[in-house]
Amino acid sequence: MKLVCSPSRRREPALPTLLFLLFGGALLAVSAFARDTILPGESMSGNQTLVSENGVFELGFFSPGPGLYHFLGVRFKNMTTSPRFWVGDRIFITDLPGAALEDIGSSLYIKEDGYSLWWSSVAEDAAPPATAMAILLDTGNLVVRDQANSSRILWQSFDHPADSMLPGARLGFIRETGDNIVLTYNNSWYNGSIRVDESRRNGFMLTIDGHHLPGTFPDWMVSSQDNGSSLVLNHPERPNVIEFLELQLGQVTLKRWSEGSSANTSGWVPRWTFPSDCKSGGFFCGTFGVCTNNGKCYCIDGFEPKYPDDWNHGYFVAGCSRSLPLSCETNGQTEHDDSFIPFYKLQGLPYNPQNDLAESDEDCREACLSECYCVAYAYDSGCKLWYHNLYNVSLASKPPYNKVYVRLGSKLRAKTRLHRRSIVILVAVFIAVQKAVAFDYDWMASSLKPSGSDVSVSRSVTPMERGQGSCCQLRQLRPWRWCCAAAVSYDVGR
Repeated sequence: MKLVCSPSRRREPALPTLLFLLFGGALLAVSAFARDTILPGESMSGNQTLVSENGVFELGFFSPGPGLYHFLGVRFKNMTTSPRFWVGDRIFITDLPGAALEDIGSSLYIKEDGYSLWWSSVAEDAAPPATAMAILLDTGNLVVRDQANSSRILWQSFDHPADSMLPGARLGFIRETGDNIVLTYNNSWYNGSIRVDESRRNGFMLTIDGHHLPGTFPDWMVSSQDNGSSLVLNHPERPNVIEFLELQLGQVTLKRWSEGSSANTSGWVPRWTFPSDCKSGGFFCGTFGVCTNNGKCYCIDGFEPKYPDDWNHGYFVAGCSRSLPLSCETNGQTEHDDSFIPFYKLQGLPYNPQNDLAESDEDCREACLSECYCVAYAYDSGCKLWYHNLYNVSLASKPPYNKVYVRLGSKLRAKTRLHRRSIVILVAVFIAVQKAVAFDYDWMASSLKPSGSDVSVSRSVTPMERGQGSCCQLRQLRPWRWCCAAAVSYDVGR
């Protein structure tokens, strides 16, 4: 709605003053937060960030996705699709305004509403210093060091990674602290890790749910320290190149940022991956992805790439997502009940089947339908069910073949009755508004006509068309707010 008159003309603040109040204060506030250090006794609130001196990295409480909790982490400051390098054991924050990162004594503390959720330990047996400071370095490493002796490092985020690491960080045994640094991957159903294997040059062990897969880093990628007990991720050979190492379920990848001619062509490109293809790794194509005989990935019918840009860049590990919802996920609002499609000629069975006591194909199907998180089933001398995800779906080039039934959803039912009812209500409201405006016009016209005057007001002209004066004269007859509320323009049909 838009008002067509104002009660009186008053002097507005000068434009430069207004701009300063709006933007100058904001710039001052931002500059106050744009620092790289937390000094003893200071804190960084949940809505603030630290920025490295070179302006590349930013530390703050970030969310991995919409509607999710916040975690303390480091990211690339000026990149919209930046990965997060989590700090503080991935302690989650539910109340962002109540969160803080505080420098107390010789440690950093993550607090929420005054309660300490996590704190950094001192990295040596010597007595801790009286005071320490935290600084976000130009490498993306958050360091706690002795304020009186900056060379004495008490704790650093590079020695406590989550599932990703930046160049300059290391894996393996750290002689100074006795820690063994590993990358870890965790979600609700699976877990994995990667650690140094000292028995082989540049060797590592990739673990998925207790299953081990040995691998080797190339020489150009890592540097060995302490006789191979630790491996440091090398910096890119060229400046201004951005890379990082990421662990996903069953796969580790060195990713490089590729700047395209537009935002649609820019993205993270795998420079090195282990396993190198879907024939040598069951998680290469991701959940609901299929590995073909020629080593290519595609989605099962009824699914589509979860991140199409990643697939375009040859990175498939995020897998596929449903094109249509399941009936049980929408409280039965789909056009049809959930169905199953057979998937033939598989090499073995998908990863992690669960045994069920069903004694027939039909009973096995019903057992899967009874659980909304069941996504597939197979019956061959016993019932097997798959929950939540479907990994390691690979086509066989020769017998023996296996068959799995994959659960599919359907379209949501069209809400035609509700739609028609909404149209009827809108039409009724529109007619009522028209009648009210016509009545109000008649009242205003009669009230404004002077006694004994020959002046008449045509019904084809509204008070808005007669100008602001007509509305403003009514201040003597009706409350001003009602007058201006009557003189509004309506947009119908939005």
